[in-house]
Amino acid sequence: MEYLEEMERIRKNLHVVIADNNVQDRESKKKIMELAGMTVELSTGDGSKVIDILRKKRIDVVVMDMVLPGLDGIGILEEAKREAISERPIFIIETALRKENLIESAIENGADYYMMKPISNQTLLRRMYQIISNKKQTSGYGHNEICMSTVSIKGNTAVGEKMDNDSTYTGDLEKDITNILLEIGIPAHIKGYQYIREGIMMSFHDRNMLNYITKFLYPAIAKKYKTNSSSVERTIRHAIEVAWKRGNIDTLTEVFGNTVSEGKGKPTNSEFMALLTDKMRLEYRARA
Repeated sequence: MEYLEEMERIRKNLHVVIADNNVQDRESKKKIMELAGMTVELSTGDGSKVIDILRKKRIDVVVMDMVLPGLDGIGILEEAKREAISERPIFIIETALRKENLIESAIENGADYYMMKPISNQTLLRRMYQIISNKKQTSGYGHNEICMSTVSIKGNTAVGEKMDNDSTYTGDLEKDITNILLEIGIPAHIKGYQYIREGIMMSFHDRNMLNYITKFLYPAIAKKYKTNSSSVERTIRHAIEVAWKRGNIDTLTEVFGNTVSEGKGKPTNSEFMALLTDKMRLEYRARA
């Protein structure tokens, strides 16, 4: 009962802006947010209108795509930073763009979370509650009632952990990677599990590893496990195939989005490693 009451308080005190060029998507978001008790202050396909309302009203969360007419997602983040808004909202990016440089730019300019479409509206709501909770716990974030009554709600996203009250994230990078790989459906006894875990840890600390996966990452893993790069590549590919055949489809959908959809096929080794690494970075950034 106490948990439900806390959740209700969060919902009823959220003031949200939705910016999406897709009319159907933004109307769908607006509907579910209003049903949850939130106040949608603006639902628009024009990025410039986001800045206008931030100047006039207190906004808790901005959910936006990167591609917007008037002012794009990066432009909104940059303008919000220049405006030095006293009560800066949480910015959640929800987009189909998978370009790493855009993700980096969004984070550098103040995005709190980066999610790859397609994402269900229910998942989006969970992310919002999670991020607010994290902000409260790590930096005292909050707007009025929100900062006074948050609950520990974990689940991820930009990025496969559990979506309910318990969290697979512990703050220990190796343990957290282990948890997400097991949840995806990669068994610990196969070599690919070890190689992927090692590769994510290396890439987490050095992004260049993912830019040159064949030249740097595979050889680095091969050296540690006394094998060769070709073997590392094949073994990781096998582990991904195991996940796609035996893994939890809901978790795979959460992590890899429309890659899981019929006809899209499995992600490549580099896509797989990059998505998981970025999800870990985003989660740790949110907790920092």
